Amino acid sequence: PIPAPDSVDQPATPPARLKQTPIEIGGGGVTFTFRIIPEQPAIARASMTVHILAVGSSSHKVGFMRMSASNAWNFLSDLRNDRSPCVARGDEDGDVQIDYESTEAGPVLTVRKPGERDALHRCIIDTELDLTTIAAELLADLGA
Repeated sequence: PIPAPDSVDQPATPPARLKQTPIEIGGGGVTFTFRIIPEQPAIARASMTVHILAVGSSSHKVGFMRMSASNAWNFLSDLRNDRSPCVARGDEDGDVQIDYESTEAGPVLTVRKPGERDALHRCIIDTELDLTTIAAELLADLGA
């Protein structure tokens, strides 16, 4: 028998994400890379890092934060449940905080220095991007 030709009309299925793979989201010229660092018994507790990079003609690091597993769990749970506004702060290390707000224009992530009102970057995340699913995947990586 001759195999049937592949249909051109079928949409491509995105590859499944491997556990512990960093997740990048972006918008407004900024990329956020979320990574869960698993617990290493007797060495280090689980944590989440977020690297923020401005992209464009000259890419540069905007900031970084490292959150304990419990702090990351709280922030990711708020994202998953669309609790707005909420704030992510690096309680283990870092030089920025991320404010999340759900607006009519879409989800907004604002990067600022801790304790400051002025934003370093404010970006509206593409509404096709499912922050609920992303937060759930990162929570699963944390073991929640």
